[in-house]
Amino acid sequence: MVSLEARATEWLVYQGNRLTVTTIAVILLFVLFGPVGHLVMGGLGQTLSRHRTVVPLVTTLLSGNFLLVSIVVSVNSLFVSGEQNPLGEQFGRIHSVSQFRHRLEEVTEFDHVPGQPAAFLRVLTGDIVERAQYLEERIPATDLEFREDFDAYLDDLGRATADLNAKVDEAAGPLDVVLATLAYDYERQVNDLQRLRSEGDGDLPESVEETIDDMLDLLQYLATTREYFKTLYFRREFANLSRDLFLVAFPAIVVMSFVLLHIDQLPQSHWLVVGVHVASLAPIVLLGTYIARVVAIAKRTESAGQFVIYDRSDTLQGIPRDAE
Repeated sequence: MVSLEARATEWLVYQGNRLTVTTIAVILLFVLFGPVGHLVMGGLGQTLSRHRTVVPLVTTLLSGNFLLVSIVVSVNSLFVSGEQNPLGEQFGRIHSVSQFRHRLEEVTEFDHVPGQPAAFLRVLTGDIVERAQYLEERIPATDLEFREDFDAYLDDLGRATADLNAKVDEAAGPLDVVLATLAYDYERQVNDLQRLRSEGDGDLPESVEETIDDMLDLLQYLATTREYFKTLYFRREFANLSRDLFLVAFPAIVVMSFVLLHIDQLPQSHWLVVGVHVASLAPIVLLGTYIARVVAIAKRTESAGQFVIYDRSDTLQGIPRDAE
């Protein structure tokens, strides 16, 4: 049972719309700088001087917003220019994707691998489970320890596959697909299969050895697919950041510019200063929400090859190990 705190964290970091999360954060900042600030100061604070405090503060924040927008626009320009590759490179990139699907069709013996992410992943995971069930029927029953380890692996594989398929069925874009694959511990699956093959110590039938090799190949295809979908997501995320930053930064710059131009005509109100200050921080908060999600996804999908370099208690544990 997932706790409420875990669900809230999952929504704030991964699933929540970045503009919505930014709005919540800005409201919290307003409460922190406004009511909470008054409560902490106890009403003993001095009235802010317009030209010695407010104007320098707003000017600094206005410059920071212009700098932030300029940096994002510059990076966006570099990204777009990087996409304008020669025709040969474009053809090579598209051809590599076609070759990847063709090799996967040969391994899975499917006439046509679907192009939809959900169906594509179901083909991969379904074939892995099917081969694991084939192994279950052909593993000698004489080695009880080996059979126990394999049964533990098969149970974990089944749960992970069912969870992945359930999530990809609800996926609506690259982000949802990447999030659906986060809990599928590719490194642990590979490590478990290699351990099972090592425990066989050459006593396993040749067909079992070949099936394990095929499963390892399919797991590599799955990891490659996840990395490809993650690349597509990062591209879309950067485009969304550029769009949302313009939607948030432009009104913030307009508000700050208006305050600077009409500072003497505006009422001398601490709440007005707090509102302008919080509005000027909105673009930075938006950038922070995007960075938090990208970093979290990049960390949880780091490609460790065939080495388990991290451990998470909320994911499948695989075959029990004496050292764990």
